[in-house]
Amino acid sequence: SQMMEVDTSYGGQARQHEDHADAAAAAAAEEAELARLATLPVINIHDQEGISYTLSTTLCEDFHKFEGAQDGTDEIFAESYDLCGKAVQALEGTIRSSGRRDPKVVGALKQLRSEVEAYRLVLLAHNYEDQVEAAKDVSLLAHACAHDDDTRQLMTLLRWSEQAAADDPNGFADLCSQYDTFQTVANLKRDTTNACLRGNSTDLGADFDSKSSGDDGALIDKVYRVVFALVRCGKYEEARELLIKTGAASLAPLLSLRRVQDDFALTPFEQENPYLKMLQKRKLFKKTITSLLNREGSTLSQPLRVLWAALAGRVEPLLSLANKTEDRIWVLANAAVEAKLDELAGGEVCCDAPGSVQSIFGEVLPHESWPYFRLYSALLREDARDAVRFAAEFIADYEKSDKAVPEHLLRFMAHLVIIFRNTKRQHDVTLGNRIILKYTGKLLTLSLTHLIPFYVNYLNDATGKSVTMQTMYRLKSVASRLSFLEALSAAGQDYRTLAREVVVKSRKDEANSPSDLIDRFRWLLYREWETEGAAVVEACVLLRTFLESGDDSSVRALLEVCAARDGSLADRVRARGDHLAAAVRRACAEYTEFVYYLNGVDAFDAWRQAHGERANERRKDSTRSDVTSGSSMMYSAEAALESKRAGERADRLRATESMLSAKGVAMLDMFVRHDGWRMGGGGGEMEEERMRSLAVLRDRYFSSSLLRMAQMLAESGEERAALETSTLVHSLRLHEDISKEKLHTYLQYIHKVTGSSLGQLSIA
Repeated sequence: SQMMEVDTSYGGQARQHEDHADAAAAAAAEEAELARLATLPVINIHDQEGISYTLSTTLCEDFHKFEGAQDGTDEIFAESYDLCGKAVQALEGTIRSSGRRDPKVVGALKQLRSEVEAYRLVLLAHNYEDQVEAAKDVSLLAHACAHDDDTRQLMTLLRWSEQAAADDPNGFADLCSQYDTFQTVANLKRDTTNACLRGNSTDLGADFDSKSSGDDGALIDKVYRVVFALVRCGKYEEARELLIKTGAASLAPLLSLRRVQDDFALTPFEQENPYLKMLQKRKLFKKTITSLLNREGSTLSQPLRVLWAALAGRVEPLLSLANKTEDRIWVLANAAVEAKLDELAGGEVCCDAPGSVQSIFGEVLPHESWPYFRLYSALLREDARDAVRFAAEFIADYEKSDKAVPEHLLRFMAHLVIIFRNTKRQHDVTLGNRIILKYTGKLLTLSLTHLIPFYVNYLNDATGKSVTMQTMYRLKSVASRLSFLEALSAAGQDYRTLAREVVVKSRKDEANSPSDLIDRFRWLLYREWETEGAAVVEACVLLRTFLESGDDSSVRALLEVCAARDGSLADRVRARGDHLAAAVRRACAEYTEFVYYLNGVDAFDAWRQAHGERANERRKDSTRSDVTSGSSMMYSAEAALESKRAGERADRLRATESMLSAKGVAMLDMFVRHDGWRMGGGGGEMEEERMRSLAVLRDRYFSSSLLRMAQMLAESGEERAALETSTLVHSLRLHEDISKEKLHTYLQYIHKVTGSSLGQLSIA
């Protein structure tokens, strides 16, 4: 896209200053911020609407795209300048179309305008530095700038201040727009001149410091104000043309001489070069203006005094009249540049002019709370260390008032840190991390979680992982989670490991409910083809936890989540055909055992319901027989028909019960025969805990399964088959899995329903 146009005629070089932060305090602050992020409310990405969400999304996403694609600092700042400039235009359009100034929109607009000026300042500084390098051997001014950082930075600051004023629609730029109103004015003192020619007054005159006749005075003051506005906005040529056009050409030469600031050709080394005479003429003009300004009893109007003071590079009365920080900076920068040019020409230097950018900001910053100005100073001096230190201190101080740092200011600070790191600018890394960490917290509150992985890459590993996992903890919708995984992948982060660690961390937190654990487990299923091995292993851990606590419903819920796609999770893992690690193979077998168990329980429950229905039907038959036995002959036919129907129902129920009994027995038989809960391997605490848990499950659920099998067979009239279930104890060596107490309970039941003592069965 077409870049927004910026006049890069000036630039600057900075010195960097070393400083050291208190590492212990920084670490404590980082821990406090992580703790704060952990307490943020659950995020619903669809709840956040409006200007904050839209602007932050656009600005961050575009920054992410071009930040990694650009090779140099200038390209990054130019893209940022263009991007924020378009955002400013969009907000201005919003205000115009809505007809109202919403506080949030106005606040965002102020922040973005200030950010645009920061990028403009850097671009001007870098461009001017290139110009200086190219002309330092042929120009006195370029040579001075090349060897004196203060001179170069002051020249940049003045031009930046002028361009900023020219782009501010509510300031001097509005006054500049009145330039066209003087198109038809041929002479500002026409009435005065005519009065003098007629001899009507002896104290009137055509000179600028003379009295005026009629309406000339108001018109002259107006043109002075417009000319001053043009000078303030760096429009020197327009100001000179206006003076000539309106018949006030006596000041035009000094405006022409201000071209010395812009054109290195006007300050040549050669003494015989005619351009060098401009510096001498400039000295004469400034001396004359200074004497007029200092003359006691002067009748100069204030607009004229202000204009002359600006052209002469005087601080007063301009500074006293400036009510905005931007204007105070310009007054001081203008005086400082004029003083540098005076020094270059060998003339008298204005004693009250500041000598450096640092001294200018040192004078204005104590009276200014808007933080961008402090950042302007650091950026112009290329002092990344100072910029980061101030940003971190500002955030800390601002939050002491329990207020949130303005979002675009915080984003700007975070982006500066990233730019500094990518361009190898020295700064306090710990403080930089703190700023980025703060912005990830802001993104959490704005529901812009998909932007977080980009910033996490600029944090240290431990902090970055903590932020990422806290974010994953809070995302609830499938769409937001998928978007976050995409962002993690785009940022080059190991989302596979992170997804598993979220599940592990959630499992270790005893405050989490089973539903929380199951919900977090879903992270391993969104990209199952990449995390399926971890998914089946972690599923088994949760299934063991649930079943050991007797929570069959959570076991069922987790298995249903895992079966949301075709087939069992374990079957899908095996179907990949790839080489599986031993731990994954064991997990697949263990997972299948859980599936068999739940299938057996479901089959038993279905049989129990059918058995209950058949028992109820038998009771009804018994009651019906008692009633019909005492009835008269007139009911015999009807009773016979009902008896036939009852018999048919009984047959169906008996068949259903028998079928369900066979199915339940088969399912439970498959469960106790499967080796998924017996497979061990490896070592370490995790494997020891796994085998301990499986031993508990085998004892509890193998014994209950034997009882269920025997119960279904015995109560379905198959006592001999119920007795034969006891053979499984020997054949499957279940006595090694089931405790003596539980095995004794099972054998007692067999004896009760079959009449067999099973004395030959050893349970030792």
